[in-house]
Amino acid sequence: MRVYVFLLMFMCACVAFPQQQKMYFDVQIAKHLKTYKNKSDLAMQKGDRDYAKSLFDSLFNNHLKNSHIRDIALKKIKGGTYKTSLIDKPFLLVTKSPWELINEEEIEEINRLSKMYKNQIDIIILFWDSRLSAKALSKDYDSNVIVTYVDERENQSNHIIKLFKHSFGAPACFFISESKQLMKIDRKFILSSNGSVDISLNSTHHQIKLMLFDGEKTNKGIITTVN
Repeated sequence: MRVYVFLLMFMCACVAFPQQQKMYFDVQIAKHLKTYKNKSDLAMQKGDRDYAKSLFDSLFNNHLKNSHIRDIALKKIKGGTYKTSLIDKPFLLVTKSPWELINEEEIEEINRLSKMYKNQIDIIILFWDSRLSAKALSKDYDSNVIVTYVDERENQSNHIIKLFKHSFGAPACFFISESKQLMKIDRKFILSSNGSVDISLNSTHHQIKLMLFDGEKTNKGIITTVN
């Protein structure tokens, strides 16, 4: 009798407190991106950049932040595939367009960060280009940096990864937690340096640190998004 009572109470609790469903990035994009783009384009036409920025902040904070990313499979220029479902730590996904000029100081800083936070975070560079072109552009990245590419002409790319380009363009940077949740987006990840490795407002280091440590002044620490 007690077993039946327990089961009844358990079922009632499930009805009263249903499990919260996961919110997925691709679903949220499909629901909200068009409205955001229409309003943002209108704001930019009027020259109201502040309002355009506030629209993006609202889109991210209300609909995209903490959304789950489905498995991403990326081709590595050295061969093989990078699958996000197989990693257990946060990662930065930095998307690059083929027409960007090579920024040597940016590469140096990303290399430095990849060594500083090795085994804490993966830094992934994604070139929207052919393997041959991506390989030529990536020759100076450190072995700790995972360099990948998507050649859209092959029409075989995972549709989830395409959202990262067609939603916010490139270059851009996405910080994704070890639980595969989107934590931050930098839509204009055009990195520059002032010729040194200090944490200036325009430095690569500063921009990445804002994503990793939420504005903390320290340049060292444990990267984790687990509460």
